[in-house]
Amino acid sequence: MNVHPDRRMPARYRRFPATDLPARLMLVLVALGLPRTVLADLDIVAPESSLLYYFLALVPFAVWLVVAVVRSSRRPVMDFLMLGGLYGLSLVVVHQLLWSVGPSLGHHPPESAVAFADMFSPAWHDLALRAYTSGIAMMIGLGTGLIAALIALAAHQWRKSRVDG
Repeated sequence: MNVHPDRRMPARYRRFPATDLPARLMLVLVALGLPRTVLADLDIVAPESSLLYYFLALVPFAVWLVVAVVRSSRRPVMDFLMLGGLYGLSLVVVHQLLWSVGPSLGHHPPESAVAFADMFSPAWHDLALRAYTSGIAMMIGLGTGLIAALIALAAHQWRKSRVDG
């Protein structure tokens, strides 16, 4: 009976599937972006309105970049593409859960989303609007993950060259 090496590890050391990042670290990195998303969707902190907004928007990605540069990994690209995908999914979930709450995204969707949804019949309009905004959220997550992945890969190559050279 073969037991996967991660199954013998305490939970805090188990790796997130398909990555070299511990599951807890992956979830913490995703969770760092949630406050800005929730507060912006509820219009508590308006986008691009204050230092607080920029702090909430930029600090999570600064932490991602620190992890990308400092943490050694055998799969740096996969680590951060997975992180970006999970971050995108977290954006989708928050946007959908808060869709109809107060001044949220459902009440103030982007003009491009409305233009897209207007191409559909009234019966499909809301679904098209939600699908469009979900697609944008996933592109934001994956794009951010790709940038962090490229930085992690560069750091990995640099570390490797220092050991080999």
